[in-house]
Amino acid sequence: MTWLVPLLSFVGGLVGAGAAGWVALRGQRQDARGEWRQRLDQAIALVTADTEAEQQIGDELLADLIDSDLGSDDDRELARRIARIRLGQQLAEGRRGQEEVDLSLAPGDDGDVEQEEAP
Repeated sequence: MTWLVPLLSFVGGLVGAGAAGWVALRGQRQDARGEWRQRLDQAIALVTADTEAEQQIGDELLADLIDSDLGSDDDRELARRIARIRLGQQLAEGRRGQEEVDLSLAPGDDGDVEQEEAP
């Protein structure tokens, strides 16, 4: 019976430390998600900016947020939808007065196949 009191004290200490650790980790996760949302707001502001340089920075920030594990799955899906809208806008702007964009070709590739001469 004398061993029961130290055992219960030890278990109580473990439970208390575990609960405190869980609360601390949960708080850090919430802080990280808040930071992620602030960055998403900044990315949206940049992709809707007037200058092309700011829009490109916003595109890069948006791509980084999609890859980040700080946001939840729903948060990252929202960022993906915003990126799809942005890509659609870029493609629509590119079509005005220019030839159609073929996304299957590498940049600089015009799609022509060079034929070798027979010996």
